[in-house]
Amino acid sequence: DGGGVRGLSQLIILRELMDRVKSAAGLATPPLPGEYFDLIGGTGTGGLIALMLGPLRMSVADAIMTYGQMSEQVF
Repeated sequence: DGGGVRGLSQLIILRELMDRVKSAAGLATPPLPGEYFDLIGGTGTGGLIALMLGPLRMSVADAIMTYGQMSEQVF
């Protein structure tokens, strides 16, 4: 995925998708991606994002915040 801003752009697109799911399903908050998708994977920073969203069950908002903190230290 190229890391850096490309990883962040993936999360921003996913946030919009989860917001649309929220609206379509009449939910109060967006669903967690780990509750909605059967398979989440990636390589490099995409793998880190996949871990945050899947096994760690983070919301997209939490993943964006954590990704920003990690990218300052890692990249």
